[in-house]
Amino acid sequence: MAILTYHHIGPCPPGQEDHKGLWVEEGLFAAQLRALKSWGYTCMTLHDVAASFSGRWRLPRKWVCITFDDGWRDNYERALPQLARHGMFATFFMVTSRIRANHPTGNWDDYLSLPELHEMANAGMEIGSHTHTHPHLTRLDESALKSEIVGSREILADVLGHPPEWFCYPYGNFSQRVAKVVREAGYGGATSTIRDNRVRPNQRYWMPRVMIMQDTQPRRLRYMLSGTYHLVHAWKNRSRWEGAK
Repeated sequence: MAILTYHHIGPCPPGQEDHKGLWVEEGLFAAQLRALKSWGYTCMTLHDVAASFSGRWRLPRKWVCITFDDGWRDNYERALPQLARHGMFATFFMVTSRIRANHPTGNWDDYLSLPELHEMANAGMEIGSHTHTHPHLTRLDESALKSEIVGSREILADVLGHPPEWFCYPYGNFSQRVAKVVREAGYGGATSTIRDNRVRPNQRYWMPRVMIMQDTQPRRLRYMLSGTYHLVHAWKNRSRWEGAK
């Protein structure tokens, strides 16, 4: 029924107040996971969703996918234990230049390391690409665009032993041209920041998601999974879907 978007799990640190909406306290995250289970939602993978498009898999009536953007270290330290505790899993979209072992001279201590990535993958978490340097993709020429999309896939294939199946557009910035490169690179699909809690087969390379923020209490989350939320955002998104066709 919905693909959920997270960034950080934990308290917003000093100096990050401009982005405090992206920090979900660990206790609230746990409460959201408990609520989803109590409401009868099944945690699915993006692969399951894509399989349902072709009729190879039938999704349950109430389902969610959980995704994390950017590859922050708190995803390993705080999100992973809660997901394991509740028997759930997620897709983590990595900015490959920020994986700690890939940047020995940079200050990327807030991002995931190679051992942490391997541990997460071995725990059943899915690792996807969020480009190599997190640019606005529509601003790039063809060579730079392919370097970001194809290059990050090759890096993750080398790191994980297999290429990632899923891609996520930085800033939600995409176009028909960008989506075509993603498709031709071999990804099975891509997620966007267009807000909706329904996903259709023709949205496979710009799948909408529901953004989870620091104040998304379980009661609001329930609304965000409702038919009312879908109708509101289906109306708002008409122009964006037109641009994606």
